[in-house]
Amino acid sequence: MSVDAVTAARIGWDWLRAAVAPAGAFGRRYDETASPYAPGDERRAGDEIAECVALAQQIEPAALERLRGTLRAVPEPTPIVVRAQAGDVLGDVDFYELARFADALDELERVWNEAGGSTQRRPPRVERLRALLGPGRDGGGFYLSDAFGEGLRSSRAELLQAENALELRRRDVAERVRDVLGIVPAGDEFVVMRELHPGPLPPDLRLVREGPAYRVVAFALETGARDDAFTRVAAAEEAARRELSLRVAAEHDDVISATRALGALDHLLARAAFARRWGGCVPELTATIAFEDGVFAPLAEQLAARGRHYTPLSLELPGVAVLTGPNMGGKSAALATAGFLCACVALGVPPPARAARLPLLERIVWLGGDDAARQTRLLSSYADEIVRARDILATASQRCLLLVDEFARTTGPREGRALLIAVLEALRSRGAFALAATHFDGVAEAAHVSHLRIAGLGAGTFAALDADDLDAALDAINAAMDYRIVAADAPGSASDAFALAELLGFDRSIVARARALCERPGDEPTARG
Repeated sequence: MSVDAVTAARIGWDWLRAAVAPAGAFGRRYDETASPYAPGDERRAGDEIAECVALAQQIEPAALERLRGTLRAVPEPTPIVVRAQAGDVLGDVDFYELARFADALDELERVWNEAGGSTQRRPPRVERLRALLGPGRDGGGFYLSDAFGEGLRSSRAELLQAENALELRRRDVAERVRDVLGIVPAGDEFVVMRELHPGPLPPDLRLVREGPAYRVVAFALETGARDDAFTRVAAAEEAARRELSLRVAAEHDDVISATRALGALDHLLARAAFARRWGGCVPELTATIAFEDGVFAPLAEQLAARGRHYTPLSLELPGVAVLTGPNMGGKSAALATAGFLCACVALGVPPPARAARLPLLERIVWLGGDDAARQTRLLSSYADEIVRARDILATASQRCLLLVDEFARTTGPREGRALLIAVLEALRSRGAFALAATHFDGVAEAAHVSHLRIAGLGAGTFAALDADDLDAALDAINAAMDYRIVAADAPGSASDAFALAELLGFDRSIVARARALCERPGDEPTARG
């Protein structure tokens, strides 16, 4: 499904993508390869959404967050096993990181089981890799133990024997220095003062440098046997690492499979967390847009941050419909809610609603409303809107949802109304979904489409308020407004524009004059509110 930048901003597409972003790198990589669901993917989309809802119901919020945090901490093994498969010899740090990966999967499984997760979605494990690295796990780190190569034990034993022999020789020389020179060397190199020991040096010492009053000498020990033994150990360890790297390379597919499973789990847990917070449902994926108590989550979040209440919306949109109602009644929010819930199912996200019937769409497009970002210096607001409408209508089809917000309001009301009617007729003939919010009268009837309206302000709304107290006025409007979407009983509906103007502190004498002008016979404007 495609969503352009204008529509994405209007329906909360980017907000939604961020809200269901996976916790870790595995999930992010999984999401990078996953495209939104399109028409024909109903079964896969439905299965994913149902699983997300089941996870949300099965796992408590705190346990869900522990799981996501544990998953986020799993180290990334992919570059290491890819290098091994390419023939690189891995180092001890690489083996340690792979062991950490195996340990992290065990910890993830433990947290999953504690959370009550199902056996079907249990996190992956890498048992062969764990067993392969097991001999080097003493103490929780990694050590290239003798078990990793046939020659390691014998070569290390030879090196130990050579080092012991060298140490015995060092002690013998140190004792001779003590007996002959009366010096107890602190190391293999020490100073001999000429005035105390002017004669020749004892055997097994060599002159490093000298001055008029001193000589710097060092032990002259034969280290060839030790050095040869060390070389053999290094060769044996290199051979062992090479062999172990080849065996790690053989686990490449198993490890990559585990990371993909982790990505899918991260993806699902993010959506389950979303469903936990917003109350997502399992929708019926069908060629109808209908929902009960749907929530436009981006707006609900903004209102909650300001201490205000969000009212869920219900809507049934079998095809094309016109939505009328008062200013500040939530017409744009209703359009955004429809687009947002359809976006949810396209992304495999449980739509936040009590129940829903939604389609998988090819496109969601927003047309109209304030959009300064799209306006160019070469086009007026009206021209810019017409160009956008032209491009949208060129590709509109049955699997498109057009959300039309006050289209053509910046031109004359007669022409604007006629254009909107013609656009809706074209959309109806193509079988597209469309919901058009407008203040133009008689559009639905003229275009032969459904007419819905926002219920509007209740009676007895307008107590006297301080004209400067905008917050109080907004609270009063919110409390009095009935945001339900209902069928229109007659063409058009009152906009409550005058009542809202009074409540927002507008000069009451001017409002009264405007009301009187509007009530004169023949003075009814074509575009109301």
